[in-house]
Amino acid sequence: MTRHLNVYLYGQKVGVLSEDSQGRLSFQYGANAKLPISVRMPVRAEPYDSRYAEPFFDNLTPEDVALEIISRKFHVSEDNVFSILEKIGGDCAGAVSLYENDIPNASGDTPTGFDESEIAHMIDELPDNPLLTGMANAPRLSLAGVQSKFAVYKIDGKYCRSDDRHPTTHIIKVAHKRYPNLPENELFCMKLAKNILGTVDVQLCEAKGRKYLEIERYDRISDGNHIKRIHQEDFCQILGVPARRKYQNDGGPKIRDCYNAILKYSSQAAADANKFVNQIVFNYLIGNTDAHAKNFSMLHRDGHILLSPVYDLISAEIYPEKDISREIAMSINGKGKYRAIGKKDFLALYEQLGLNPKNAQRLAKGKFSKIIKVAESIRDELNGNHLSGSEIYDAIIDIIRQRMERLFDGNHESG
Repeated sequence: MTRHLNVYLYGQKVGVLSEDSQGRLSFQYGANAKLPISVRMPVRAEPYDSRYAEPFFDNLTPEDVALEIISRKFHVSEDNVFSILEKIGGDCAGAVSLYENDIPNASGDTPTGFDESEIAHMIDELPDNPLLTGMANAPRLSLAGVQSKFAVYKIDGKYCRSDDRHPTTHIIKVAHKRYPNLPENELFCMKLAKNILGTVDVQLCEAKGRKYLEIERYDRISDGNHIKRIHQEDFCQILGVPARRKYQNDGGPKIRDCYNAILKYSSQAAADANKFVNQIVFNYLIGNTDAHAKNFSMLHRDGHILLSPVYDLISAEIYPEKDISREIAMSINGKGKYRAIGKKDFLALYEQLGLNPKNAQRLAKGKFSKIIKVAESIRDELNGNHLSGSEIYDAIIDIIRQRMERLFDGNHESG
């Protein structure tokens, strides 16, 4: 038996996702479709088979423990992309949503708000109800990634339940028992990135004693009182790679694969390629070993395709090696651990990307020359607040200082 889901982009039906009796996926655009859902699938009359449909839609689903729990709750297989999206595909990353029938009618009124006690309860329930799937009338969210998180619609400083007229605007991430100070870690790294590279706003909040990180979604923009979705694709989708192969060691994308995709698809290829290289350097400096292909994306905006802001940033290397892998997601000059990587490896990487190594190194040195000074300022600001104070910031700055010495021979500014 063949099953079908209607695929919507920006709230307009653009095609149909089908699953045949063998579990193979295919996608076909509708006659009135004008915008593509993927750079790999331009609008055309002929359907796209599983080689194209599977990687794109697979990468819309949650991962790891969240996927396992959701599959149990809905009594569907973790491996069945179609069934997972049938249950929770209403609010995916970007502007895609999937429904068995038409998009449900939603009131134009502001959705129901959550008070502080409700937010605290949702945080407590999150390990057993990933993405709030255990809630009555739970939103149909499908956020990829492995951290405990959910998404909300925020208006006038108040969190509300999302619906199809009011898509989620902020992601809420909570503490992790295994990794102390994880919200503070990401808060610091994201604030540092905003100063150096530019990215979205983040803030550490509290609900009835439960700390959580509030992250502005970069794939949403406010248009007056209306929230508009921005379509996006991560690099697994762009390169046609299933989510289970997001790491290079699993056969996933390499830095050069992502870089070449930027040159091929970006509307401002040179600028975005340079941004991507800076993101690679930044991850090295903070010790972010989990910068895999799903943690880089491109946005489809107003007819242009642009590299997204950097996101999902943590310093993994501040945690004990027994608790978290030191193997990096994408190797640099064939080396898989940051501690083995230095200036000569980045010079080799620049050459592999077709850049002038000396010029690329000079640009990177200028870009990051004040990173320690900026990091110390952010540390002092965060430590001045009882909610966000943490010793973890000094540990991250120590890593940055060591990496700056290794990469740029010690020429940098410090407070």
